[in-house]
Amino acid sequence: MKYLFVDLWPWWLGGIAIGVLVPLMYYFLNTALGVSTGYGNFVKIIMPASKLRWLNSNPYKNKYNWRFVFILGMIVGGFLSARSSGMPWLSDSMGIFTDTLKWSLVPNILWFFAGGTLLGLGARLANGCTSGHSIHGLATLQKSSLVATVFFLIFGVLTTYWIRVFLFGGA
Repeated sequence: MKYLFVDLWPWWLGGIAIGVLVPLMYYFLNTALGVSTGYGNFVKIIMPASKLRWLNSNPYKNKYNWRFVFILGMIVGGFLSARSSGMPWLSDSMGIFTDTLKWSLVPNILWFFAGGTLLGLGARLANGCTSGHSIHGLATLQKSSLVATVFFLIFGVLTTYWIRVFLFGGA
């Protein structure tokens, strides 16, 4: 059980799991796995009277749908996995990032909040998140997903480089 729930999966096993999930989602639910849409459900719960057009569209009519349960499962599953591997109840460690920069808690929170906000905005502008475009969009031969995936990769590499140069002091 430790191998399945605590240890990191090898890349090939994760790829197989995702590859099997894609057709199962289409077969049983006739939909793609939408992580960013699930976060939209949380926003709809927090701001039920929002006038944002996208937040009042069809995917958010039922706030407590399978996407809500999926996101909740990611949070609870991550917590349980961390606890069963012996990690502390609460940690502000983000690996090499926090080990290198040694910022206090407030700048860390602001940094990751800003990053999450930009990710959410990008997912809205791209009409889907990286997993939706890169896994489902490419699998169904969507040209827009190919363009989105290319730009995700380009700007992901550039952003990582800029962070290493400007925050970590070198490439």
